[in-house]
Amino acid sequence: MASHNRNPTGKNQHAKDDEKEALIEITLEKYHRQNVVSNKIIKEMLEAETGISLDPKTIQRRRKRYGFTSGAVTEANLPKEQVEQLVLDQLDKDPAKRAGVGTIWNRISHETGYHLRRDTVSEVMHTHDPDAFAGRDPTAKEVHRAVLKPSGTHEWWSGDGHDKLKSIGFALWMMVDGATTHVLDGWIVPNNRLNIVIAFLFLCLVETYKGVPLHANTDCGSETTLLYGIVNAFRDYFHPELNAAGLAAHKYLRSIHNIAVERSWKFMRYDFGDNAVLVFQQGIADGIYDEMDPDHYELCQWLWSRFLQLLFNEWKEFHNGKKIRTQHEKVGPSGKSRAYSFLVPSSWGGQNLLQPIEDMDTVRKMKEELGGDALIAFNSDEYKARAEAVYVGLGSPRLTLETVWDVFQSMLPSLRVD
Repeated sequence: MASHNRNPTGKNQHAKDDEKEALIEITLEKYHRQNVVSNKIIKEMLEAETGISLDPKTIQRRRKRYGFTSGAVTEANLPKEQVEQLVLDQLDKDPAKRAGVGTIWNRISHETGYHLRRDTVSEVMHTHDPDAFAGRDPTAKEVHRAVLKPSGTHEWWSGDGHDKLKSIGFALWMMVDGATTHVLDGWIVPNNRLNIVIAFLFLCLVETYKGVPLHANTDCGSETTLLYGIVNAFRDYFHPELNAAGLAAHKYLRSIHNIAVERSWKFMRYDFGDNAVLVFQQGIADGIYDEMDPDHYELCQWLWSRFLQLLFNEWKEFHNGKKIRTQHEKVGPSGKSRAYSFLVPSSWGGQNLLQPIEDMDTVRKMKEELGGDALIAFNSDEYKARAEAVYVGLGSPRLTLETVWDVFQSMLPSLRVD
């Protein structure tokens, strides 16, 4: 009897199709939360990020199927009170009153998935908090710098430390892509002035991107000397032809001229840094936290380093996905999100200049020889395990500016040392 088995290999194509569809939905939701509404741009980003090619009409149908609607449609389907509350919720999260209309508008889509019209956000903000507009002075003094003329992504990475959080006992180090100001990554660390720590963090980025930029920019501090050596060693070993062409692997700049990363600090402070400091200081003022109590201090180091890293990661996704204003005179990307300009450099006439490093085993070995993850740990492994168990036992509560001290108080009794 003839076999009618139409799938003799036993491979399930439906499973692959379901996996692909799930990836499409997740990625389209991310772009929706970034306020990307052009189906053409979504097509380019989707293909660059996932390798999946869909025509704009298909993307439009998928977005409609998943309920990713425009601001006008959203407002037509939601009660006016709910639309207003979406804006008020964001204002409540900004006690320092740093966020303008564009930031609030983008935060709503990023955090809730709802698109609203900008005019609606502005109207609610002017109605409920008009004084905040006067407090945000756009004419504040800024250092005037030279015009950047980028050739592509990964042409240079700009790295620097941020010390504003040191007032509450934490430090930050970050690197951004020079051409697009796309935040590559950042880390909450105990000390951002140790050269061994900065070198380790740079190697983390090399491992993430499987390569190095044409050159790295940092300020000329003692904390960057080891990074300087590593960058030049990679150049000599993997891409000596660039040395022959006279291209420096590393450039030292004064902080005020390390433009790409320096300009990012202001956004980070306004979007979460200043508010985090206010909430931390309020915890001291309310008698919740006493840094002289060893039990308080140890838990604070564990909880707040985790919380601040979470805030930074969320800010990074928000900041990279936020559309920047159009500047017709600017050489390089503008008028699109940093994420889009970074993923699709051809959209602004750039190219991908990443210099590949194929030997990741060597990179990982170098990280371990420097000291590994212990270099950026705030607590011992034993304490981290205990605290994690207590946190999970509480149901792994979500950490926000409104809840972080409540979680601290809930965890403290179980972590006290008699």
